[in-house]
Amino acid sequence: MRIDAHTHYTPPSLADNLAHFAEREPYWGLLVTPKASNQRSLQGWVSSTRMIEDMDRASLDKVILVGEYFQQHESCITRNDQALEIIKRWPERVIALATIQPKAGSAALDELKRCVEAGLHGVGELNPYAQGFELNDPDFLRLIEACIAHDLPVNLHVSEEIGPYYPGKSTTPLRQYYWLAQRYPELKLILAHWGGGLFFYEIIPQVGRELKNVWYDTAASPLLYPTDKIFRVALQCLDHRKILYGSDYPLRIYPRRQQEPDFHHFIEEIDALNLDRAVFEDIMGHNAARLFGLLVENETGVTASPTNPFLWTETTPGSINDTMTISLVATIWPETQAVFEKYGIPWLDSTVPFWEPISQAAAARGWNPRAQQRLLAELNEIVSD
Repeated sequence: MRIDAHTHYTPPSLADNLAHFAEREPYWGLLVTPKASNQRSLQGWVSSTRMIEDMDRASLDKVILVGEYFQQHESCITRNDQALEIIKRWPERVIALATIQPKAGSAALDELKRCVEAGLHGVGELNPYAQGFELNDPDFLRLIEACIAHDLPVNLHVSEEIGPYYPGKSTTPLRQYYWLAQRYPELKLILAHWGGGLFFYEIIPQVGRELKNVWYDTAASPLLYPTDKIFRVALQCLDHRKILYGSDYPLRIYPRRQQEPDFHHFIEEIDALNLDRAVFEDIMGHNAARLFGLLVENETGVTASPTNPFLWTETTPGSINDTMTISLVATIWPETQAVFEKYGIPWLDSTVPFWEPISQAAAARGWNPRAQQRLLAELNEIVSD
């Protein structure tokens, strides 16, 4: 079974009205609008009929139609209606995810319910930076918990932190996606675009265990990485059953060779790698089929994640010790934030990693053991008042 796990729907009618669309959706409009009148966007424009024809030419059985990271809730509803029409027309060829703006709050949850009941099979592609939410945002976490309750995969846009800027490169640190996977080990999480390189850290055994329910798609890969090298490196770092072939169709991911969107260029390049046949078949479709319930197999053999003492738990500890992480303490006891600031210790994750314990942060800022004891005493005094 051949499945492209990351495709978009960008009909020609959208291309004909880009200026108006960009007024309503400025971020996605930025990505798909040529920068000058004589330039071509990398974005291709195809009807759903043309998509099916291109699938047939590339011998693809199914595609996963992911949504766009729209900022307006109304845009999400319109896009979901389009997806529902497409799966109604081609139920055997297209699986679609719901387009959701988490910041719509309860309306987002209502829209998710509507989409699931109508036949959509997940959520995404979401983009924290473009849609204006943090990965610890209560609105987003409520959406995640609803997806877990319905056993729905979630696809998140991820960008590599190193390298040149290009339109659409996001700023959310990789460690925040790692935190999300740790926080919700039962979540079926798809990190698009090779997870921005997060997969590399799965070579660390504990990280591999903690990311047991994370998959990585290959969307737009040729725009960033040599295909032979990225696949070889990835297969050294993680279980091949966590890799999902995805193209980002109808993006022209080979701009010098592609005058029009297609699937076959990327597929031919992956085929030329001469991977082990079972590995190839898993990446090219079986992994996605298992993830979306089209194939049911025995336990994959990936071990469960151990309990992490630094994660948020429903049980609030009674006192603070120096092995607890700053971000955790500042979240559970907001009154401690002023104490951290007094000692010149940042508590926001944008500045300090969520995993850094108080002892290390204090020592790095020159506070000796005696001062660290004073710090702990002040923290515990303020939370006991």
